[in-house]
Amino acid sequence: MTGTEHPLVTDYLTTIEREASFLPAGRREELLADLREHLSVAVGDEPDPETVRAALERLGSPSAIVAAARAEEPENLVTPAAPAAPAAPEAQSRSSRTVATAVLLGVSGVALLAFDFAGLVALAVGLGLLWTSAVWDRRTKVLATALALATPVVALLGAFLLAARLGPTELLALLAVGIALPATAAVRLLRTRPATA
Repeated sequence: MTGTEHPLVTDYLTTIEREASFLPAGRREELLADLREHLSVAVGDEPDPETVRAALERLGSPSAIVAAARAEEPENLVTPAAPAAPAAPEAQSRSSRTVATAVLLGVSGVALLAFDFAGLVALAVGLGLLWTSAVWDRRTKVLATALALATPVVALLGAFLLAARLGPTELLALLAVGIALPATAAVRLLRTRPATA
């Protein structure tokens, strides 16, 4: 029996292989081959239990070796060791809040044109959720706010400038603005949110 066939060495390497399952297969095999080679030299061909234990102690615990291997790997090459756990309730709540914010801002323009009060409520609640959220950066918040507020601003300016004499063309233009700009804000918010949000 060679040093790498000793039961203590076999158990040690099996533990490392199991704990290092996050590594790409090639890197994991390279790590195990390096350890086998080191142990083969350290233990020799006629291993006694004391020599094997001493060699394993000098290498360190399997968890320490795996932690060192993880630290050496670029994060994008480390594969998950197990399937991802279901999202925590806080993350699910944040995701629901993110979608609710985008939807409220997205429909606020049409709601403002069709139902004044409901549109104002949707806009106010959507902006409140937007600005109290930690999901988006300040630039995204400012852009979404500007797009969402464009509908009431355009509607007020149009009504003021045309003295409430809005024809079909003007109404269609207001409707297009009322749909397009807040919808653009909603899409922007949904695209820039983090995956965990």
